[in-house]
Amino acid sequence: MKQRWIKWALAAGAGTLVVLLGLFFWYARPSKITQMVRDGAAERLDLDVTIDHVEVHLLPRPAVSGRGVALRLPGRPDLPPFVAIDEFRVNIGLLSLVRKRVDTVYAKGLHIAVPPSEARDGLPGGRSGEPSEVVINHFVTEDGSLQFVPSDPAKQPLTFAIHDLDVWNVGVGLAMPFEATLTNPVPEGLVRAEGEVGPFVKGEVPHSAVSGEYTFEDANLATINGIGGTLQSTGTFSGTIQRIAVTGQAHVPDFSLDLGGRPLPLEADFDAVVTGTNGTTVLERVDAVLHETPMVVTGAVINQPGPGNRALEFDVTIDDGRIEDILALVIDSEQPVMTGRLAVDAHMKLPPGDTPVRDRLEVDGRFGLNESRFTDSGVQSKMVTLSRRSSGRNGDDEAPPAESVLTDLSGRVRLSDGVARLTTIRFQVPGALVALDGTYGLQSGALDFEGELRMQASVSEAIGGFKSFFLRPFNPLFRKEGAGAVVPIRIEGTRNEPKFGVRWGEVF
Repeated sequence: MKQRWIKWALAAGAGTLVVLLGLFFWYARPSKITQMVRDGAAERLDLDVTIDHVEVHLLPRPAVSGRGVALRLPGRPDLPPFVAIDEFRVNIGLLSLVRKRVDTVYAKGLHIAVPPSEARDGLPGGRSGEPSEVVINHFVTEDGSLQFVPSDPAKQPLTFAIHDLDVWNVGVGLAMPFEATLTNPVPEGLVRAEGEVGPFVKGEVPHSAVSGEYTFEDANLATINGIGGTLQSTGTFSGTIQRIAVTGQAHVPDFSLDLGGRPLPLEADFDAVVTGTNGTTVLERVDAVLHETPMVVTGAVINQPGPGNRALEFDVTIDDGRIEDILALVIDSEQPVMTGRLAVDAHMKLPPGDTPVRDRLEVDGRFGLNESRFTDSGVQSKMVTLSRRSSGRNGDDEAPPAESVLTDLSGRVRLSDGVARLTTIRFQVPGALVALDGTYGLQSGALDFEGELRMQASVSEAIGGFKSFFLRPFNPLFRKEGAGAVVPIRIEGTRNEPKFGVRWGEVF
């Protein structure tokens, strides 16, 4: 009797095993798995799915592997797959197949290509319904990419290299926690991010929500040709997969420009938007401090046609800065040429290219400088002499101390092709006003200016001494519009060897 019971038990166990294996092979057959994935993506996300190859493994434990997974926008074969996976593997059991839920999916080569916003025009879409149960407990991938496909096919897509990505509680209609490590392309540096993605929007997956926090480490600003320094940044991000808004803080201890100067520390708080439509990063607000000079910047890092082409275009406003900080970016000197308070309102462009910044930089704006002094004692002494003579004070006892003579400078500048065209330049010291228009070559240092020197004193009073007696008859030639004397002048030569002269033709 006992032996018969054992035989029946063994037979029942063998039969159960056969049934379970049959059910396993029925549910785990490649065509069934492919159809499950295809139907789920079509119903829940409105995406077309193809899988090149699927295999079922029994040892060392039941598993399914495959390659060539692609999820595409329907009706858009011209676009790369929205999601593509080179290879995947998942350990499964009969229960997980019946429940359509697995513990962990391992993927290698996850490639996400966010399409331009108009890619969905004319296609049905809407928000997904009730949240589904979790389909994948843990999704793990490495060696992937996140790419923003631009509207203009001539432009290169903005591409982030994904090193590691972990997503938990993967399902439809759910906000899914994630952690990621990736490389930002411009400026190049390592980004660590954690947050949530989803719920996915049916038919509009690129418009699904994403949010979280990030750290941006050791970003090399030299990947934007003409700029130097190493950037560190932390902050938060939110928005959609296609349009990500970032709020953060940045620190560059060694910011520099390829203009021959020296590095300075730069701190900034900013709001920016990464747009998938054109691969451009828009700087909506940047409150920056360059050493001791606060400034407000708005603009964009623009994706242009051609590989690696990024242009900078921005507006800069400085209400109360320091001229010595700006000069330090241009002149490598332990002692600044000039100190003083600076105001700037300018529009700047830096097109891409391999030529020096001075040949590519374009500037159009106004500037003002006051309460300034030249640090070179010889130059400052000349300012004292100019002020003294223009005021008609020629005795040494009447000469103001050098540190008391402050200069004011204002004007408009247009810079292009390495040449600064300066107009309505006004340079003032007590007793004298110089008005100039002309050009200055950034590389050559060539000067070519014309204008006038307007003095409080007459010509004879400015010269002083016994010579003034012989110059008194000429005072009327220079007296003009209530000034003691107006002298037409010219400045030529170079910044190292300037030549000053009187335009006698204008006098007579």
